[in-house]
Amino acid sequence: MTYILDPLLPMSESVRRVALAELEYAESALRSSSDRHGGIHSARKCLKRLRALLALIRPGLPDPVFDNLTDRLRTIALGLAPARDAHALIDAIDKLGTENSSDAAATPTQSLRAWLMKRRDAAERNLEGTAVSDALRALSALKPAVAGLAIYPDDFQVIAEGLRLRYKAERKDFAEAFATGHDEDFHEWRKGVQHHWRHMQLLAPSWPAVLNARVEDARALSQLLGDDHDIALLSRLISTPTMVFGTPDDTESFLRRCRKRQKALRREAEMRGERLFAERPRSFVEHVEEHWRVATEVLQRPIVTSQDKPIAEPATTDQQGDDRPANVVSLDNLRTGRAS
Repeated sequence: MTYILDPLLPMSESVRRVALAELEYAESALRSSSDRHGGIHSARKCLKRLRALLALIRPGLPDPVFDNLTDRLRTIALGLAPARDAHALIDAIDKLGTENSSDAAATPTQSLRAWLMKRRDAAERNLEGTAVSDALRALSALKPAVAGLAIYPDDFQVIAEGLRLRYKAERKDFAEAFATGHDEDFHEWRKGVQHHWRHMQLLAPSWPAVLNARVEDARALSQLLGDDHDIALLSRLISTPTMVFGTPDDTESFLRRCRKRQKALRREAEMRGERLFAERPRSFVEHVEEHWRVATEVLQRPIVTSQDKPIAEPATTDQQGDDRPANVVSLDNLRTGRAS
């Protein structure tokens, strides 16, 4: 089952199905012995999707339930983070490259990369030891709580309010990041963009033509902000007084390249952010809510025989003909693969 909420199910049941599927997929990824790094990466994405789901349904959950589940998911993710983070920073160095081929200019890059590789190797040895087994135990212990999840009221009202609150916060974080220019504020905005990306995946059945496009836009923006965050971490590492990777001149040259790259990333992120978050929260949510209502009604519409006797089956693409709005599709057409 893909990472989508099903308009044909009661909302609590749909939420439970999505959440349990993510837990099971995370466990499967961590048990994979053929590609430990890929398994860790896949499991962490599952944890991010689960946290995004909880953020969306938060208005329908008691605070202790929400806090408990998010804290447990965060703890699992932190246990798996070191190896993946080291990989990400090595990739960031490779993307950054060097502005010239002289050995002097390459010294900080080579030294920093070698240090990160040692850190990655140490983290992966820890994964082989206890980190993965700890994560698997924690995921298994989460299942009873997830299996009992219920939101109140058990309808789209909770989703609409959760979407409005998150979308409003994401617009605010966008403005704050460019007002301050602080790395921490851009990282906070990135987390909001990732939530928005996954919220659009969850709600895509209601408005595929628009929400699937928003998924791709938010995914691309998240990648830009992820690259920005990695460069900020590299700049912080190489500037740490106790971590010497080259001469002061070499270090300054490296930092100039980091600043140049960040400037380009943020320029593109601003353009994408203005497009993605242009609409006001209430208006945006009203549009999504209306399309969810239409999708629910269309998918639940009974089939009428030639004797005008209704048959209690959801309509399919072939049976609906011109009655289906152009931007509403059957869930059968969406269950084609996993979210990322």
